[in-house]
Amino acid sequence: MRLGKRMDSTDSGLINNDGTQIPLLVNEEEKDDDHRIEPLSKARGIPARYIVAIWAFLGFLCLYSLRVNLSVAIVAMTNPQSTNNESVEACPSTNNSNSSSVHPYIHGEFDWTPKTQGFILGSFFYGYVLTQVIGGLVAERYGAKWIFGGSIFIAGILTLLTPLAARIHVNLLIAIRLLIGAFEAPAFPSAAALWGRWIPPLERSIVPPIASTGKEIGIVVTTPLVSLLCASTFLGGWPSAFYVFGVLSCLWFIGWALYAYNSPSEHPRITYEEKLYLLRCIPKPKKSPTPWYDIITCVPLYGIAIQHICTNFVFYILLTSLPTYFSTILRFNLKQNGIMFAIPYLFQLVFTIVSGQIADLIRAKKILSTTATRRWQTIIGAFGTSFFLVLVGLVGCNQVLAVIFISLSLGFIGFQGSGSLISHLDIASNYAGTLMGITNMLAAIPGFVGPIFVGWITNHNQTLAAWKLIFNVSSSVCMFGCLIYCILFNGEEQLWNRDDVEQ
Repeated sequence: MRLGKRMDSTDSGLINNDGTQIPLLVNEEEKDDDHRIEPLSKARGIPARYIVAIWAFLGFLCLYSLRVNLSVAIVAMTNPQSTNNESVEACPSTNNSNSSSVHPYIHGEFDWTPKTQGFILGSFFYGYVLTQVIGGLVAERYGAKWIFGGSIFIAGILTLLTPLAARIHVNLLIAIRLLIGAFEAPAFPSAAALWGRWIPPLERSIVPPIASTGKEIGIVVTTPLVSLLCASTFLGGWPSAFYVFGVLSCLWFIGWALYAYNSPSEHPRITYEEKLYLLRCIPKPKKSPTPWYDIITCVPLYGIAIQHICTNFVFYILLTSLPTYFSTILRFNLKQNGIMFAIPYLFQLVFTIVSGQIADLIRAKKILSTTATRRWQTIIGAFGTSFFLVLVGLVGCNQVLAVIFISLSLGFIGFQGSGSLISHLDIASNYAGTLMGITNMLAAIPGFVGPIFVGWITNHNQTLAAWKLIFNVSSSVCMFGCLIYCILFNGEEQLWNRDDVEQ
């Protein structure tokens, strides 16, 4: 008898289209090789879980395009000839008389000081702190589809209002960016909850990190495009950077609504083989209340949180401040700035994919335990990032080496994607949304502390020495997080994550 493609699930098995019940292997979790179960036959087409991951990848791309467009556009929005923004000790300009006529600096509409710019860039993260945990909790309880999709859709709508807000008053711009941060915040915790329902254990170092590389692709695509839009007359120049990506995010939401589902059980087009495979090897979702005491007293979670905070301190300083460094210190013009800003995130994309493949290969062949694998990935990532950040401060005005070392420092952050940043799934996949919400909430604090720190150091002090200090402090913070993570983290599944353990 040929099985139909659409199946319904019950507690004891699956229901075929003709009404017959197909039981699951109820003791599957007792097998030593339960994570190595293979689908019963070759599925036709792309598996449903990969379709969901592809749309999540595109969602992350939109998410980060809405986040970073201001970091590049603010260079065109502000007046670079203002005494508040002029570097007092920078590198010689790369523009000769010919190139400057072809790629002139854009005279901005706003005369914002570095401190004001720091508050504007950091305002996103004030909102980003607020809704992390609630986003993860709601996604775990009611499903991640609409939480993830809705956060990007509403952020896209608000992005369309950004140019109007900036022209009315700087405080209104700050308020809009705060709201964008608040609505984007649930995206990562809800994605973690989504992976807990869709991705089997031995694919968790590959599929979630690759899907999350939409962040890096978003930066790589957005930054040069924003530079081109700001230098053009399309829709008024810099406002087009917000209009274009706001509209694209709204269009993405339509596709997400059509093709994404909360779990394999809800998907109407998944094959029987894939559904059975996923239901057998992914832990069954728990119906019990969130074990807050166990979460609060979970030592490995503290290691993950501290490392997440320290990694994000480096990541957000570079994300929000590199365009300013390239413009005021290395003296790249607007179009060069967008291209140079994109290159480091292309490195991070490649490192993330390669390190994820290595991590899952090591675990699949049982070369190292989950704990050792995550620790080594984190050590390699943190050491590489810290080492090359120090070198950036030492090369001074050597633009080629500066861009190469910045690219490598961000590239090594990619190792964290299959190290500390995926560890929530290892210790408690059923509560991955909540755990990610907690650590991502805390790790959002560097998002507004970092730009304020940079603004404080560089206010009337745009010098090579000031930026060297910024890079050295970032390097030290990165290594501190790695040290704490290696001491506290253990990758074994927590007992309170399982259904068969009394709370």
